[in-house]
Amino acid sequence: MFKKILYYLVYYTLFVIGPVSFIQSASAFEFKVSPFALYEQGQEKIYIDGVRTKYGLGVLGVEVNSGLTGGFSFWARAGYGYHPKANVSLSVEGREVAVTGPVSGVYLGGAINYLVWAQHGYSVSSELSFVARNVDAPDLVGTAGSRAITGTAVNDFDTIDLVLSSEIPINEKFIINLNGGLSQWNLKTTAVAYAKTGSSGSFSCPCSFTKRIDSTSIDPIFAISINNRNTLHNLDLELYSRSLKSKAGTRIIGMELEYKFTF
Repeated sequence: MFKKILYYLVYYTLFVIGPVSFIQSASAFEFKVSPFALYEQGQEKIYIDGVRTKYGLGVLGVEVNSGLTGGFSFWARAGYGYHPKANVSLSVEGREVAVTGPVSGVYLGGAINYLVWAQHGYSVSSELSFVARNVDAPDLVGTAGSRAITGTAVNDFDTIDLVLSSEIPINEKFIINLNGGLSQWNLKTTAVAYAKTGSSGSFSCPCSFTKRIDSTSIDPIFAISINNRNTLHNLDLELYSRSLKSKAGTRIIGMELEYKFTF
């Protein structure tokens, strides 16, 4: 129940209050359009309830952001994600069924940022963000012993991050941002493996095996980024680490490149 309330609160804040404020202030504030590219990879396989997933996703997309009144700013982004070789393993009655194949899907996000303090080029801000990753793998193939296996997987990986960010100027051209906070993540996966022929012990085919997981936890997130001070054409490079240690025994390492230009 608490999780649903939190999701509705974040959704209302990011996608109702934020856009309304953005529209109301569009005539008074400039906005930036930013194509971005990112890649995130699990340091090790995510293992939850008998399902092992080698997570990896590359995303190309566009972000729009703007300053609002009272020290607030807002961004929203949308992108397309793809990975050529996902790996999913199911544990079925003590046996491992492994399939691999491409995954693709959508990447959507939004955030509200508040400037807490700023002086002499230094600043501290807080940000509440939500990102939804929905990726499908409809054409997985593999083997179980000598048996040919096909499979499908549907994955939803959603994160709500609350972080503090400090902006530190290096020189007249570049700034470093240090970010740290907590992330509530939710991973839902439905993986299905099919075999047309073969039988062994309790297995008699044609047959199918389905595994479902729905796991939520809270873990730390850290990031460091560097960007230039050009107000019209701004290039950002960010490295980040998203822990999943509390439930999945691994972390996600990511790199993002974003190019901002102002209208």
